[in-house]
Amino acid sequence: MDEWIYFFKNAEIKNSFSAKGLKEAGEKLDEMKLNEKDAKEYKKYLKNLRDIASDQHTKMADAQDLINKGKEEERIETVLKLHNKGKSSEEIADLLDFSIEEVSQIIVNHINK
Repeated sequence: MDEWIYFFKNAEIKNSFSAKGLKEAGEKLDEMKLNEKDAKEYKKYLKNLRDIASDQHTKMADAQDLINKGKEEERIETVLKLHNKGKSSEEIADLLDFSIEEVSQIIVNHINK
């Protein structure tokens, strides 16, 4: 509480302060002290950071989708290889820890292509 009172009286935060939310309040105060030109540049800088973060998030999601697609294709490929070697759906399901329904669906979908 004393740190907040000091902040309100002096419009500054000492490095030793640790009150919850005080750092964010100090950052907001610093932003409010900027002149119009600097404030505009700072907002532009923050927007650029958000755009970069958004772009990186999108790239990570796309990469995860590709990984998942690759895993699914590998599962299908493995089922079909075992099927082509004469293994039954039950054997394939047991070997790969899939349900018989999953194995049968993969085989049916491949035959229909």
